Amino acid sequence: MVKTNTAVVKLFSIRNQYGKEASLQKIHLLRHISIKDIKTKTAAQTLYAALLFLQAYPDNKTVYRLAGALSALLKKHISENPVLQYKLYNSGIAGTALCAAFGFEIVKWLRKTHAAETRFDSFEKDNASIMPLISVVMPKAESEIFQDGNATWHDWLKKLKMPGEDMLDQLIAVFNSSDIRPEVKDELWNTIGISTEIDITSQACLPQSLTKIFYHRSLIRKTTTGKPVLKAVEVKLTKTGAEHIIDCSRMILVQHLREIDPISFTAATLISYYHLPRGFSIALMEMVPERRHPVDSYLGYMVFKNGLPVAYAGSWILFDSGRIGLNVFPGYRGGETRYIFEQVLQLHANVYRLKRFSVDPYQVGKDNPDGIHSGAFWVYYHAGFRPIDKKQYELAATEDARIKAEKNYRSPAGTLKTLAESRLELIINNKAFRFDATDMSRAFAGIIKKKYDGDRVPAAKDAAIKLARILQIKNYSDANMYYVLQNWAVFLLCKQKELAQDPPLKKTLKTLFTLKATGSEEAYIKALQKAVDLRKLLEELIKMYAI
Repeated sequence: MVKTNTAVVKLFSIRNQYGKEASLQKIHLLRHISIKDIKTKTAAQTLYAALLFLQAYPDNKTVYRLAGALSALLKKHISENPVLQYKLYNSGIAGTALCAAFGFEIVKWLRKTHAAETRFDSFEKDNASIMPLISVVMPKAESEIFQDGNATWHDWLKKLKMPGEDMLDQLIAVFNSSDIRPEVKDELWNTIGISTEIDITSQACLPQSLTKIFYHRSLIRKTTTGKPVLKAVEVKLTKTGAEHIIDCSRMILVQHLREIDPISFTAATLISYYHLPRGFSIALMEMVPERRHPVDSYLGYMVFKNGLPVAYAGSWILFDSGRIGLNVFPGYRGGETRYIFEQVLQLHANVYRLKRFSVDPYQVGKDNPDGIHSGAFWVYYHAGFRPIDKKQYELAATEDARIKAEKNYRSPAGTLKTLAESRLELIINNKAFRFDATDMSRAFAGIIKKKYDGDRVPAAKDAAIKLARILQIKNYSDANMYYVLQNWAVFLLCKQKELAQDPPLKKTLKTLFTLKATGSEEAYIKALQKAVDLRKLLEELIKMYAI
């Protein structure tokens, strides 16, 4: 067993080394590691991570094939070993199980597409705390039964149980039938804390039809900015292909106990997929209309390497500026992180015609220990991002110079935490829109404070309907359209007289709101970029009111 554990550690240590000698050593280790001797949590996790990396960044066909074969043996070994399964609970490794309180839409999707592997586990709240939450979601006529001790919600659902259903199915049905806004429904579900157990039966990956395998002689460690840009090739997806991408993207997040809205709330028709150099591919994902942000466009992406999901994040696009992030899954760190981020930025810039990117403090470590531990700040810095605040800008320049001068120097955690106090930005074109939705939030608060003396009621009263009448939008009562109008109204009604006398701007706004409520986010972004007068109006409001 010691020999096998030593071999596993060695394989992991050379996973990202290349050349003839390293390749032969990997092949030797892959052929001689005895799966039956993998008995500890550490050994299983280390081997699993090494094998994933070797499939994503293989030296050659032999390494790729052997790593895949050993992964299958490891999964079988874990599945047949209850003691090891217990040790690896919540690890996300294929052949194990995990338990967490996932969001409503993800649980609904899991129960529909992975029914045999998904089951109810427990509640985080007690029955007394759950009762009023269930009552809010149910129709009033039905929830009256809970008054004065006539029935508990738990007994009531049991009474309505159909053959083959369990508690999870019933709760999904209750929430699914509710007409309250989706985001409110999500919060109520999350407040109850419905823990779901899931069997991870396979490694998340794309089918061969969507994959191009690339073999490595080396890894790209440095930025390649300035070199000729290889164009991404868009792949025409079938519905089945798009669903494969969604399934893989959601499952890899589930395996890591994570979720992000654009991947949770997307659909097959809202996926675009691109092949890039070196075996990389990127899926861009829009949200369904009822889940969209009303002003900017919150989109998601998943990066695949040889068909394996290796990184993900979201982007928030407003005009030609995008807030963006990058999260590389732990097993793939030590690979081509800088190159991945360059490809992500280039693809977003080309597809959405962006001229500026910004990064929120969380992404580089503010209230995010993983961001500090991974040194995320330097991934963004080497990609060309610079802190917006002067203090962090100067500190970053000093640290960068020291790193270059001292071979073994690494920025201490305290320094990285200070650097994470500022937003970062990368300006591709000086004419870019220099504001984000966060700046509009500040302007919104300023309008409420300065124009309405902090009273939100007169600011919001009939505002959506007033705006709809000015723009001659007849379907304002549609839920998605009303939501968009409601969120834009406080801004635009600050310029009510000017707006009423500007037919071209009114036409533009009507088009934008229709796209946001029922159309494509990509089309919305492109239409917004052409709306020069609207951009000037918003820049003026931000300068006047942002607090």
